[in-house]
Amino acid sequence: MIFWIVASGLLLLALLILILPMLRTQPEIDSNDRQQQNIDIARASKSSLDAQLSKGELSQQEYDSSLHELETALALDLENVDDSATREQQGKWAIWLLVGLVPLLSVGLYLQLGEYRVIEDPTLILARDSAQAQDEHSNLSIEEMVEIVQKRLLENPEDAQGWYVLGKTMMAQQKFDEAITAFQRTRDLVGEEPGVIFSLADALAMQNDGDMQGEPEQLVKRGLDIAPNHPTGLWLAGLAAEQRLDYPAAHDAWTRLLAQIKDDPASSAEVSELIKVLEQRDPGLASATVDTRSLTLKVELNNSLQQLVNPGDSVFVYAKAASGPPMPLAVKRLTVSDLPAEVTLSDADAMMPQMKLSAFDLIVVGARISKTGNPVAQPGDLFVEVGGIDSSNPPQDLRLSINQVK
Repeated sequence: MIFWIVASGLLLLALLILILPMLRTQPEIDSNDRQQQNIDIARASKSSLDAQLSKGELSQQEYDSSLHELETALALDLENVDDSATREQQGKWAIWLLVGLVPLLSVGLYLQLGEYRVIEDPTLILARDSAQAQDEHSNLSIEEMVEIVQKRLLENPEDAQGWYVLGKTMMAQQKFDEAITAFQRTRDLVGEEPGVIFSLADALAMQNDGDMQGEPEQLVKRGLDIAPNHPTGLWLAGLAAEQRLDYPAAHDAWTRLLAQIKDDPASSAEVSELIKVLEQRDPGLASATVDTRSLTLKVELNNSLQQLVNPGDSVFVYAKAASGPPMPLAVKRLTVSDLPAEVTLSDADAMMPQMKLSAFDLIVVGARISKTGNPVAQPGDLFVEVGGIDSSNPPQDLRLSINQVK
């Protein structure tokens, strides 16, 4: 709407610049007045001729010749006055033509060639350029496309999308060293974006023959702290847990993943088969899944308290029994810079096997910001708590807005 208001104003200004000179004329003299002026001048000239004739300054032949010229000039002047008035009236049509055609042509050309929505959504121009690039490069080989992307990155090394595409392409070609470099560069540019973190973790693992232990698993944990239900993160977390023979953790990750990919039959079948293998290795896992509970919280900081915290301050998101031991049933740790965030708490986040969500029906959920990083509540902490939550059937949209000071 703002775009069209501004565009309309500029179009009106352009019309005024074009039309005003056409409307601006010399001080008007009525055509009748101009005719009378010409007649008066002719009369004065004839009187002068008559006087010269009577004084003998002109012969009769010279007099007749001058009088004929005077009459001819008067006739032409009177005709020009009428033509001028007619032209002025006829010229008015050009003004109305401009008023109609200029807006019509301007808007038509812009709708054909322009894209006003880019003002509100700059990604449209990226999408358009990407679509054009796909059309142009659809017949190129992978090597040729890599060369194009690398040339683009030389010209614009801050292009995060280009680095990410390069990383994915290098992974497809099993060039893991180059993929790691590309994903690290992407992370430097976009920050802690879960999809990029998981891609980097995958590349690091593949560089080491698929081993998820060490830095790859740490990256996966970091990504899942930010996006607990990210399918790629859950898949990699399950792989990491399976490799260190932690079958319950692998089972939990892949069970949660299965809920995320239920609309993909092929992937669901593959993950279901892996879960069955885990249950064969540890028969107790099959019964453990009967009552595995989880709840998803959307955590944010109230705007009125923003000035009281620093980006690195710790944020503890937890669930505890409404009545019973004060120890949290599940807890996760973030930082203020991660907010707002979506956090999933489940039995997998229990601090003790016998103290988990599925053991209590009524729970309290909360979030607390600690400037000292101490998990025990301290004066000055910022917090929020919501009670009366049924752990077996939690609300779908459960929001925690930190808005109190201890």
